[in-house]
Amino acid sequence: MKYLLIETEKIISNIECIREAAGDSEFIAVLKANAYGLGIRELYPILRQNNVRRLAVTEPDDAILLRQLGAQDEEIIILRSTACEEDIEKILQSCATASIGSYDAAVALNGLAEKQGISCDVHIKIDTGMGRYGFEPSEFDRIISVFRHMSNLNVTGMYTHFPDAYIDAVKTRSQHEKFVELTEKVRNAGFDPGMLHDCNSAALFSCPIDRLDAVRVGSAIGGRMTAKGNFGLKKTGVMCSEIAEIRWLPKGHGIGYGSAFVTKKPMKVGIVPVGSTDGFGVEKARDTYRFRDCIRYALSDLLRLFRRRNIFVTVDGKKAKVLGHIGTTHTAVDLSNIDYTVGAEVRMDVSPMFVPERVERRYQ
Repeated sequence: MKYLLIETEKIISNIECIREAAGDSEFIAVLKANAYGLGIRELYPILRQNNVRRLAVTEPDDAILLRQLGAQDEEIIILRSTACEEDIEKILQSCATASIGSYDAAVALNGLAEKQGISCDVHIKIDTGMGRYGFEPSEFDRIISVFRHMSNLNVTGMYTHFPDAYIDAVKTRSQHEKFVELTEKVRNAGFDPGMLHDCNSAALFSCPIDRLDAVRVGSAIGGRMTAKGNFGLKKTGVMCSEIAEIRWLPKGHGIGYGSAFVTKKPMKVGIVPVGSTDGFGVEKARDTYRFRDCIRYALSDLLRLFRRRNIFVTVDGKKAKVLGHIGTTHTAVDLSNIDYTVGAEVRMDVSPMFVPERVERRYQ
């Protein structure tokens, strides 16, 4: 038995906190990556009940899913530009608002919309430093060509995205100003840029910049952000399972792969059927190796060496230490000082983002 427990009252509290920080700006709920692990199917009804009427995803299939779940009146924004015909067909099928981040994407979308005899709402994506999708500000003529020459595209918004809002407010403000300056150029050229948005979760709560017409918030809905600080958000999402088996191991017995833990005395050990494949103990891999990154990694590892940080779970509310490596599908915990039997509830801290969709999301 295993499921991801999510507290509805904390989600609702976070929605209220986001709205307070956003002020008069619209709240666009970002539901990419299965709603940051909270579950699109389970979270959407709560958003609807709390009058969140603008949604955003990265995958066209998720827009189709939201329409099937009943999101007929909500605007759904696709947060990635694409010139792929299969993606565009799904965007048009779901009546979603497309992102246009290149001239090629604009031509491809306009052509298919014209072929179907329809008009498609679009938001123009501007790249102010993220380096993934978006027109460069220097491509002003190509940006304006979307307004002037793409008759089957209806521009209803413009936006950009911040890569460093959680660590660099100065850089983020510079990007914000660059974006606003570009939208003013669009207005001066005689066109309406529509709804403007650039604040993600980190920027909304930790950067002193204007909120524009809307904010795009995803991770903060679950109370988990990269930005450091206490913003009134409540973290939710905990893996729940049970003790599947209890072992009495003699002194000198290894536990798990590599025998990373060896008993120093006879021990009572509980086996929990949750492992890394369920998201327990999983964290983002180290994927950059600049000099400063390597120094940061080395310092982090040095601190771990001296702190000897242990991983704990709770067994019916009492702390129990994880023994050895977390396995692929199982974890061993120390029950020496806990008088519990098979079936005792185990709760484990996980990031919902890394919990696969096959694991049930259970809201309470």
